Amino acid sequence: MKTFSSSRRRVVTTVAITAVFGLVAGACGSDSDDPETTEAASVADTAGEETAAESEGGTIAIVSPYYSAQPATKEVVDAFTARAEADGFEVSLVDTNNDLGAVNGEIETAVSQNADFVVLGMGDPQEFGPGLDAAVEAGVPVFGLDAGAVEGVTANITSDNEFLGRESAQAMIDAIGEGGKVAIIHFDPFEPVRLRGAAARELFEAAGIEVIEDVQGDPADSTGFAKTTSLDWLNKYGEGEIDGIWAGWDASALGAFQATQEAGRTEVVVTGVDGQDFAREEVAKGENWIVTVRQDWEAIANKAVDTIQELQAGTEPSSQTIVVEGEVLTADNA
Repeated sequence: MKTFSSSRRRVVTTVAITAVFGLVAGACGSDSDDPETTEAASVADTAGEETAAESEGGTIAIVSPYYSAQPATKEVVDAFTARAEADGFEVSLVDTNNDLGAVNGEIETAVSQNADFVVLGMGDPQEFGPGLDAAVEAGVPVFGLDAGAVEGVTANITSDNEFLGRESAQAMIDAIGEGGKVAIIHFDPFEPVRLRGAAARELFEAAGIEVIEDVQGDPADSTGFAKTTSLDWLNKYGEGEIDGIWAGWDASALGAFQATQEAGRTEVVVTGVDGQDFAREEVAKGENWIVTVRQDWEAIANKAVDTIQELQAGTEPSSQTIVVEGEVLTADNA
């Protein structure tokens, strides 16, 4: 397997995955108004049975700022790598360990080492202008795995993040009733989480829910930051003064949940997004972490590989953003 060297931090992580792509479990929904999402849903079941046979192979350089820090990032990158390698691609991974600035240099390095494709393993591509410019100048297509769609990105394959935000917020509203009080943990610099937060706030406002705290989380220490922050809120607001904590991703929801348990404030409900294994385990217990909305990482990964293979065959993506819906998980189905 080819490994690209790191030009700034030398933190190259090589991914060597021999399992078939189906090891990462997932279920895919789609936005009925978007033909791309319908296609993504059907592709998840057959995952490359036709396109794999036609794949030209080539080299794919994955650059990720969050691979080590975020379980969801690791899951989708691993699923993508397994599928791509099974289809004959040579895949390398550089993990910049939360250093967004280093991503630009790593994209430039991948381009200079003649990668056929660059894949962003999350991260906000608005931060990666110089790297994307280098890729465009060299004619190297850049794809996003739950990243964002900006100039220089050929296609971003992601969840329907507004759906994730709405469904998690609706679960909160259903649990606490209209007129309740909630706190929000968001992360606006990352477009998918920003979209979730915006959708949740809109729904809360329509339901007469008061947002009493609205803070930006810390992807470098999602659980620890959320736990400390939530404990502060629980000390600040007595019973009846805070009804729920909405978190934009599961690692933060875990911290909020741990805080409510530690403080003995289990009347405060928690919701999350991602459907990580640890989240499903807690939600299944039927306690006050009531919902996680699962992202179908396998479907996203498979669709990304399919889109690369289609481009190799001469078919441009019909949309710069290709979305896959998630699944609401409660104690009944987690």
